[in-house]
Amino acid sequence: MNGTPHTLVQIPPGVQCFVGPEARRRRAIEDVVLSVFEGWDYEEIIPPLLDYADVFAGPALGPKTYSFVGRDGSLLALRPDFTSLLAKIAAGRLRDRPAPIRLYYSGEVLRYEPPKAGRQSELYQMGLEQLGGVGPAADAEVVAIAAECLDRLGLTGWVIALGHVGAFGAILAGCGLDAAVLEELRNRVESKDADGVREACARHGVPSGVAAATALLASLGGDPAVLAEAEAALSPWPAAQGAVRELRAVADALEDAGLGPNLAVDLGEVRGLDYYTGMVFRLYAPGLGFEVGGGGRYDGLLARFGRPMPAVGFMLGLDRVAALMGRQGADPGTAGPRVESLGDMPLGKALARARERRKAGGRIRFAADGGEAVRPAGETAP
Repeated sequence: MNGTPHTLVQIPPGVQCFVGPEARRRRAIEDVVLSVFEGWDYEEIIPPLLDYADVFAGPALGPKTYSFVGRDGSLLALRPDFTSLLAKIAAGRLRDRPAPIRLYYSGEVLRYEPPKAGRQSELYQMGLEQLGGVGPAADAEVVAIAAECLDRLGLTGWVIALGHVGAFGAILAGCGLDAAVLEELRNRVESKDADGVREACARHGVPSGVAAATALLASLGGDPAVLAEAEAALSPWPAAQGAVRELRAVADALEDAGLGPNLAVDLGEVRGLDYYTGMVFRLYAPGLGFEVGGGGRYDGLLARFGRPMPAVGFMLGLDRVAALMGRQGADPGTAGPRVESLGDMPLGKALARARERRKAGGRIRFAADGGEAVRPAGETAP
């Protein structure tokens, strides 16, 4: 068969295996995060690992989806994303449940990443979705939950970078640009390359006023006070100004809730999965060169599945959280209980003792240390 040469004991690039202490550490992190989700009255969902490939269709996820033909000829895919899957479930299996539907999840997603990218194909995500959640109240709640997760994990110095994809879209709405040009501009804005934005706008015939406003997004970042400047600067575009007002309402609520020191505004935060429509955010912390999680509002996604409703959610990457905790020396409490090794005794008695200790909550090893086996009944020690 064609493919990368490998030995029988190798695992494919981009996937991972964890054993012993590292596995316990990851489970401890997951337990902390999921307890926060439960504390905010979200309900766990365990969605399928695979579904029809058209659930994940779109320019952002489609090219990264591992798809295959099922035995019945259907085109199936391993889930590259939880949000699309939960939107489908809300419109299907949960169609009679009134909104808002508050769900959380924890598990693997699989996305194709070119080997040269140095990124994982198997990602473990923990996140939640508020399907039917309306306005700044739902947005602020989701951000506050993300903040509590980082606090409870003992992480320090973290920052919530708030943005709003609506400002970018509203400024460029009347220019008739195709998807490829918009993606180029989005990348330039996200990279904080104001000169690159102006150059690309000139090359594609974007009016000078629109070009200047788009370039401004690349530099509108910092303290939440910058939102007042943004609102004034974007007055020629009422929809963009409205997006800033929405973001300001969320930022004000979070400041009032005591999260002001952890907040930053980045109106250049415009890139990401193509279903986002409103407030977006990413979570950063010193010691890691990329975000540990993020999310945002996606009010148009559920309409694809026949149940239009607003929605907002976020996810944390377990791999990135674990790496950050390791670098910051945060302890998720992974020390296992003391192990009791059973002494040298007949097999039946040893098994009875093991069951007795397990009923009491003890952790036992069903053999003596040093490889000494438990003896069958009636056999004496040499």
